[in-house]
Amino acid sequence: MLVWSDNQIPKFSEGYGYTPDCLYEHISRSGLPIRRSKPQLPNEIGRLQMGIGIGYFSKEDVINEIVINHSIPDTFVKSQRYSVGFTFWETNQLPKNWVERCNEMDEIWTCTKAMQDVFIDSGITKPVYEFKLGVDPELYFPKKRSPHRQFTFLSIGSPATRKNSQMALDAFLKTYGKDEDFRLIYKSNGPPDARMWFGDDKMAINHPRITVIDDEVSHAELARIYDRADCVLFPTSGEGWGNLPFQAIAKGIPTICTNVLACTEFANMSVPLDFEWDTNSLFGLYVGCGQWAKPSFDDLCDKMKYVVNNYDQVSNKTYTNAVWISNNMTWQKVSEKYIDRMWKILESVK
Repeated sequence: MLVWSDNQIPKFSEGYGYTPDCLYEHISRSGLPIRRSKPQLPNEIGRLQMGIGIGYFSKEDVINEIVINHSIPDTFVKSQRYSVGFTFWETNQLPKNWVERCNEMDEIWTCTKAMQDVFIDSGITKPVYEFKLGVDPELYFPKKRSPHRQFTFLSIGSPATRKNSQMALDAFLKTYGKDEDFRLIYKSNGPPDARMWFGDDKMAINHPRITVIDDEVSHAELARIYDRADCVLFPTSGEGWGNLPFQAIAKGIPTICTNVLACTEFANMSVPLDFEWDTNSLFGLYVGCGQWAKPSFDDLCDKMKYVVNNYDQVSNKTYTNAVWISNNMTWQKVSEKYIDRMWKILESVK
């Protein structure tokens, strides 16, 4: 039996928080002998052998079953039978303790070729498998886009500072802030992290053509917010995959996204954003973990103008690639590779 746990992944409608649900929905229909781990009491939580973390597996599961940890490595639990660690990262080097945790697994999964290389180059010696993430075709389907009467940019990803919504806001204000024909929707999943300058003071966003949406919304409402946009701005410093810009491209919306690491899977499907490697802005968990992207502010401003001035051309390109995504990268399609690997694990671990 395979037992899956998505320990500590928050269930937000924005970003990859709902990834486990989307994958598991299709994996569970495949005929695999698989279930989710749902221990009820603290003493059911597995912490066996090397004590490498606390995850949501019962002690019986970590003795007898094949476990799939879909979480950060700090919460991986090792099974006495077979252990898979399924995780993501956002710079070009893993934290040392993550490498140690991953090497206690029997194999590791991640979701892009670029991140597979980072995992291996960082010192993971166990097999590292590369899969993909997908889109919900009922919400994110191709549509040929024409600009609204008032051209609308969408910044999404706040309040995660590494998504650089401050840069997106500043680029809009510099490039189109005084032009009545343009507006910005600023979507934040909580209080926005970006601010506006008023003289020497930074204040909350207050602009007649900037609409702030700062509450968590449903998946369906998020898809409708995308539809209000003519161009999505996503000058991120690093992504484990990049659901937010990927979903925009899947809808055929011209999307300016940093062409780095995991986003190299799809940034060129619309409008890739230039960057330099940077260590100075690393913070928190990312300190001492190589480099991540410092996207170019000037290139972001130039790419915004390029989209506006060449909208039909960019829209056609993005729509063509959205059709390809619709045919090849729905959750049902991408789950096939996961399912195939799980059958092989079952065959090898008897």
